[in-house]
Amino acid sequence: MAKDVVQVKNPKTNRYVKIDRDTGRIIAHKKSPGPYKGIPVAEKRKD
Repeated sequence: MAKDVVQVKNPKTNRYVKIDRDTGRIIAHKKSPGPYKGIPVAEKRKD
């Protein structure tokens, strides 16, 4: 079973982080610039 994971950009560090959508927790921080490959980028919510 694949995890429901997305990535978002942290504006303070200018790096991407992986987030588990089920629990809402941050899984990993990316040390190198650029997004993770094969993981969708979460868009901002439109309220």
